Amino acid sequence: MRNPVRGGALALAAVALAASCTSGPGGERGNPAASGSPPVTTTPTPSVLDLSGDPRAPAPLRFDGNAAHTLPTGRGGFPTLALYGRAAWLSHASGVTVYDLATGRDVADLATQHPPVYDLPRPGDLSKKQLTMIRGRIAFPALAEIGGEPAMLTVVPVKLARRQAGFEMIAARTDDGKLLWRLPVDIYGEPAGKLGSFHLSAAEGVASVTWSEDGKVTGSFAVSLEEPRVLWQRRNFWAIGRSGDALAGFRHETDRDYALTGIGARDGRDLWVKAIPGGATWEIRSNGGPLVQLVDDSAQARLVDVATGDVMLPKGNGLTKRMTCDHGDGGTVLLCASRQDGAFALDYAGKILWRRSAGDGPENWQATVVAEFKDLFYVKGDDGPFVVDGRTGRTVSAGAGVVPDRVNAYAALVYTDRGAEIHPATS
Repeated sequence: MRNPVRGGALALAAVALAASCTSGPGGERGNPAASGSPPVTTTPTPSVLDLSGDPRAPAPLRFDGNAAHTLPTGRGGFPTLALYGRAAWLSHASGVTVYDLATGRDVADLATQHPPVYDLPRPGDLSKKQLTMIRGRIAFPALAEIGGEPAMLTVVPVKLARRQAGFEMIAARTDDGKLLWRLPVDIYGEPAGKLGSFHLSAAEGVASVTWSEDGKVTGSFAVSLEEPRVLWQRRNFWAIGRSGDALAGFRHETDRDYALTGIGARDGRDLWVKAIPGGATWEIRSNGGPLVQLVDDSAQARLVDVATGDVMLPKGNGLTKRMTCDHGDGGTVLLCASRQDGAFALDYAGKILWRRSAGDGPENWQATVVAEFKDLFYVKGDDGPFVVDGRTGRTVSAGAGVVPDRVNAYAALVYTDRGAEIHPATS
């Protein structure tokens, strides 16, 4: 069950979509003590839930095989969840709900001020038909920094005044889930179809969103997070990958012509352009890191720098179309692997750190990466789940306890038909 979390894939010319963030027991701040002479009796202040966690906490090697709680995220699939600190954030058709991973209870529920485009029940109550309809039209939440502090962003399709179609972006604190602000975004040109948000990312004070109409990717816009306000919109550009202030995606030239393009996230201006050869189909696969995987009609693939468009790993270096390249939150390496073609890792300068050939020998690779956090990769092999150090390629844990779909320093999530199971970290 590969987890398409931090990015996506977009193939051209035949446009096809496929969707391609951290958590654990809640803490409390202590009450102030009484002081002075004679003794003074004070009324204790209510305990404050702190969901922030420790960003320096190491990636865990193992998780409890028994689920502590199950979040109502709907039936199977890949729910639009992000983990940060001791909380899980679930984006849905009417806003975002924040869950405490220690208790499984929702601690914040932030709804849009404008009517949502999709009048649907909460994710846990969606029918199979409703789940199919909404999937791919609500983006995963994205971590940002606002006022020097971590925050979580959610973007939801809404109906604005005078029947305008648009979105509402919600920003909330990561330590307690409280609202920072809401921002309505009017999509120019009166979109004819129902809107969806395909890709949401944030860095350096700017959030970018790729939107769709009736499931077809249509354009992108960017928002300044500190003010907040809309910076730009482009109907002809579809952002898929991001690195700092640069976005990479496809620019629509004419009815049948497209170009692989990088633009500035703050001003929306082109940084670099690569024309797609006539008759070719190109696809970008992004994982949230500074390099994106460029796949074409051949069996080999390349890695391209989002900021410059430079090819950092050319064809012939072992990257195949069947491989997925994964980057852990807070990690420093990219791990590219498939059961059929083996695995290798490289840094963001394109230097290959190690390789393992496909096969069932002790030094070979015959497994599937199922989750990642920092520089640890959680892998499912024929004998069960194990953990690989992305810097060295060595197996650092022979048993993870579960096959996780999402991991951070405090817990793993496992997606089931009952919802997302929370498995606390045990190491």
